Amino acid sequence: MTISLPGSSRKGLTGLFKRKSDKKGMLPTAKRQLGGNDLARLFDKKMRTTKPVKPAKLSDKEVNASEQMTNLRGALYSK
Repeated sequence: MTISLPGSSRKGLTGLFKRKSDKKGMLPTAKRQLGGNDLARLFDKKMRTTKPVKPAKLSDKEVNASEQMTNLRGALYSK
């Protein structure tokens, strides 16, 4: 006569009596988590840092084209 125990047979008795870890309640060990750039800098000291890109101002021609498109859209959807 065999007794079937819950859990995986590969784990054996430790699978039965082991405390189950709660993945939701675990907090990260570091106070400040590293981002992608920080991780890359750890492995490559010569890595170039990317500078934030400032948006360029529109030229007069582009502003006029944008206004014309807005007027055309307004005319298209007006009743």
